[in-house]
Amino acid sequence: MSRALSPSPEAHHPAPPLAPRTLGVGLILVVMIVAFESMAVGTVMPRVASDLNGLALFGWASSAFLLSSLLGAVASGVLADRRGLAPGTVVSLALFAVGLLVGGTASSMPVFVLGRLIQGLGAGGLGALPWAVITTRYPETARPRMLAAMSSAWLLPVLVGPLIASVIADQWSWRPVFWGLVPLLLLAAPLCVLPLLARHGSEGATRAQTPGSKRQLWPALGLLASAGALIEGLRRPEAAALIVAGLGLIGLLLAARPLFPAGLWRLAPGLPRLLALRGLLAFAFMGSGTFLPLALHDLRGLSLSGAGVVLSVGGATWTAGSWIQAQLERRWNGAYRSLTTRGALACVALGLSVTALSTLGITPLWCVYVGQVLGCLGMGIGYNGISLNALASVPAAEAGRLSGQLANIETLMVALSAGIGGALIARVQPMQGAFTLAFGITLLAALTAAVAALRLRLAAPE
Repeated sequence: MSRALSPSPEAHHPAPPLAPRTLGVGLILVVMIVAFESMAVGTVMPRVASDLNGLALFGWASSAFLLSSLLGAVASGVLADRRGLAPGTVVSLALFAVGLLVGGTASSMPVFVLGRLIQGLGAGGLGALPWAVITTRYPETARPRMLAAMSSAWLLPVLVGPLIASVIADQWSWRPVFWGLVPLLLLAAPLCVLPLLARHGSEGATRAQTPGSKRQLWPALGLLASAGALIEGLRRPEAAALIVAGLGLIGLLLAARPLFPAGLWRLAPGLPRLLALRGLLAFAFMGSGTFLPLALHDLRGLSLSGAGVVLSVGGATWTAGSWIQAQLERRWNGAYRSLTTRGALACVALGLSVTALSTLGITPLWCVYVGQVLGCLGMGIGYNGISLNALASVPAAEAGRLSGQLANIETLMVALSAGIGGALIARVQPMQGAFTLAFGITLLAALTAAVAALRLRLAAPE
């Protein structure tokens, strides 16, 4: 969960002095490392599953990471509330490093999944760190520049991360993609931690104005356990596993109630519908991305490097879509945001359809690039448009809580999509049938989002 904080603690406390430059450098390095790992893992997963004979647990490699990252973000917030930012940062960095080492040295797929789970606990805390640090350690005038720097830190990993990881795996091994990041993490750690050791008074003042993360810890743990039961129940062939999956679904719906606004699952107007749209898009496009490299490798014979190029093309187009959306905002100030969002979501559904048809061998292989360009362009425009509409639908004082909800729905839905896709890969033969069903489920989510977007207002953000 994002720990974005209330934007105006200075109303009661002096503005913090400008943080040391080393803190900013450390934050950027940490964001880049987490971003590279996030973009790289999906590309090398076909090789990991093959080397460790772990195709049955393929979906868990992504789901374990994502679900534990949600819990890790909340737990790091609890620790920061009690001990300050420095201890939480140390714990998150240590967990992420341990997870990288366990995953990179794993001799079996269960151990690899365990490493991904540990990694996720650390990544959740590190993902929330920039919001908390920027709010408590930087004056208001410096925050836009730091937020822009954090966003830019994702750019290079998005563009070249999949390609670099696939080349390393093809030419050497997939293992350095994991443990090779540990030295960089050791370099970034002191740059982040040392400036945070001096606890700043604005930390407590800011936390007092935000929803208590301690109250969200048990729901987050329940969400992780319930989603895990649902995924594992679907993965196993035993009849009793359906009961486990059903109980997991019920638990998931109950655990989600304290974390999200009422009406989320029925797409109620306003914020619930906007969060649901974000979740459906994440389930559809980002979820399909967790098994796309494996499908391209197994069904179309594409090398890991070839699959890395596909993902890098998508990353570049997503970035371009975000830039286009920003230009539209600058020109029209949100007047046509709902209209452009509708078009973008239709583009996502079309792009996913083209990608699926090409991957399944129905259309030529080059069409997968067209599909990725269409889908990622739609995601770049539509995803940001939905987020801006959501921010416009709540008071400024609730922006911190909303940022957490936006992050949580994305993490949850991608984890579910990866888990369901992995369950189909484990149970359905031949593989062509498994991938057909997996693409069909994600495409259904994309079409549902596109249809639901038709009810967004045209002239103004909701």
